[in-house]
Amino acid sequence: MAEICIIKIGGRPLADPESLKVLCRELEKISRETPVAVIHGGGSEVSRISRIFGLEPVFVDGLRSTSEEEMAVVEMVLAGRMNTLLVRSLAVRGMRAVGLSGCDAGMLIAEAAAPRSRTGRIVRTDGTLITDLIQGGYMPVCSSVAMDSSGEALNINADEAALEIAAGVNAARLVYLSDVPGILLDKQVIPVIGPEEAEKKITSGEIAGGMIPKVRSSFRGLSRGIGEIIIGGCDKEGDLQALLQGSGTHLRLH
Repeated sequence: MAEICIIKIGGRPLADPESLKVLCRELEKISRETPVAVIHGGGSEVSRISRIFGLEPVFVDGLRSTSEEEMAVVEMVLAGRMNTLLVRSLAVRGMRAVGLSGCDAGMLIAEAAAPRSRTGRIVRTDGTLITDLIQGGYMPVCSSVAMDSSGEALNINADEAALEIAAGVNAARLVYLSDVPGILLDKQVIPVIGPEEAEKKITSGEIAGGMIPKVRSSFRGLSRGIGEIIIGGCDKEGDLQALLQGSGTHLRLH
């Protein structure tokens, strides 16, 4: 089977209909030559719907602290509304998109990150369903909802879900689509970065905030067999193809 490309999406494409149209056109183009699986979150929509139900979102160190009550909203939004929105948007453009969550076929097994929290950490990944669907000519579209060993739902950070799935299928590439064009230094995109340089920039404060855990987890993913990890944006026609050809920031071990 050809080398798999995992695309993690969130942010603007999930919130803006025009951005979603651009992204779907880009996915259709690259999927002609490269097997693609899509992993998605949808945190802003979860927060919006949670507030409608009187649940105020809580974040700790940038990650959602999911209560039992909010977990029902997470499942409804991510595995329901957002997943089917993506599947419909891809299918109407001729792609054989199949909607999944991390619970399907035990793809993502996790454990609670803290007592009385339904935010999870992945402890086991099975990429068989993803590879089987791709071999059958389908495009998997997976939400970042997982399950624990007792069958209860857990909310997983979509970056983590994408990384684990990419490692589980030995993906040639994992692309984190972001609202920024890559890792920035003095407002300029760093085109290629390795682990030693990344740690130096973290220590100096040049890489900061939410980019720190993304970068560190990316290098752990690369050490587990992911070929390359790319961070960048997809705002207009050609952006996704450009990322695969060298734009954005490419994280490599060597």
